[in-house]
Amino acid sequence: MEFLVFGEDWGRHPSSSQHIMSQLMHAYPVTWVNSIGLRQPRLNYRDIMRIKEKLFAKFTAAKPNTPSTVNTTENHQQADRQPTQIIQPLVWPLAQHTGLKLLNRLSLQRQLPEKRYQRIIWTALPSAIDLFSICESDLVIYYCGDDFSALAGVDHQATAAAEQRLMFRADLVFACSPMLQAKLQQLNPNNPVILLPHGVSISQFATPQPAPANIHLQQTSIGFYGSIDQWLDQELLKELAIQRPLINFYLLGPINTDISTLADTNNIHLLPAQPHKQLARYLQHWDMAILPFKNTPQIQACNPLKLREYLAAGCPTISSDFPATQPYRSAIQTATTTEQWLQAIDHYSHWGQTERQHYQTRTRQLIETETWQVRAKEVTDRISHQLKHKVS
Repeated sequence: MEFLVFGEDWGRHPSSSQHIMSQLMHAYPVTWVNSIGLRQPRLNYRDIMRIKEKLFAKFTAAKPNTPSTVNTTENHQQADRQPTQIIQPLVWPLAQHTGLKLLNRLSLQRQLPEKRYQRIIWTALPSAIDLFSICESDLVIYYCGDDFSALAGVDHQATAAAEQRLMFRADLVFACSPMLQAKLQQLNPNNPVILLPHGVSISQFATPQPAPANIHLQQTSIGFYGSIDQWLDQELLKELAIQRPLINFYLLGPINTDISTLADTNNIHLLPAQPHKQLARYLQHWDMAILPFKNTPQIQACNPLKLREYLAAGCPTISSDFPATQPYRSAIQTATTTEQWLQAIDHYSHWGQTERQHYQTRTRQLIETETWQVRAKEVTDRISHQLKHKVS
């Protein structure tokens, strides 16, 4: 088999598709097509800079790895695995005009490698469907990790139409949460949607790491990493910080929204995004980790990768109440009011080393069957069964 993947840009903060494909790269060639977008670009600063970034990546892209390099045991053991080839597509996102669609196909066709094995398309983006005709696929997989109807910055109407078509084109459909599974199933009741929750690299987050220099170990610390975006409950964070002035709150990640609410709160610290492999250094030395999300349709449908990473690191966790937390309620505290948040913070603040060690043992046992290796095996088993079914 070989995989042709349509996902977000490779090398940005790893997505579930990147994690799964990283597990498969030791055995199968993987061609990764960087993001083709979910809305048509506009003439504004953000989009112009994004286009410049795409063009720069296109003309500075590394040459493809040879299969002999990709498929070695040594490469399988490396932490930073790379696809056989990364394609920087020069296509117009969600093109509606027939001529633009044709140009998109011609442009990508020139970049695709020659097919050598049974080709599996894995797409995390509904907008890729207009490019399938040139891909020579033996199997099409749609992996849904987001509720696109609730995402900001998305052409909701065009994306919904593409997703509807994809549900009738895909041979296999995976969804990362029960809510997304139910939503997709309504689009095509005759195409069973398979629940594939996120996984975690337990060894990456459980292996002891030194503390980073930019956190204060002498004071109680609470941390969050990920995009600082509109779904983060800034009002809640500010109130918690005011009510617990001796605790440091660390927010680690890119800022994609107005954060004026957090201004002048001395114990809230905004830190730059870190490479994924560095996150364990923070988690292992924070006293607790949080998921302070607003109650929105997007959050109700989400299944954040970081939740399992928090647990793998053995970091006591407090979260807003949303469905993806349900399987882990025995190990985390959920809160819906400021008072509940403060009670949970006070509870963990009194823990000593013994309580923390017991917690680490319990959380790692809870997620020991949820590794990315297990998730990748679930995927390949489904693919093998589906390919046999198609042949017969």
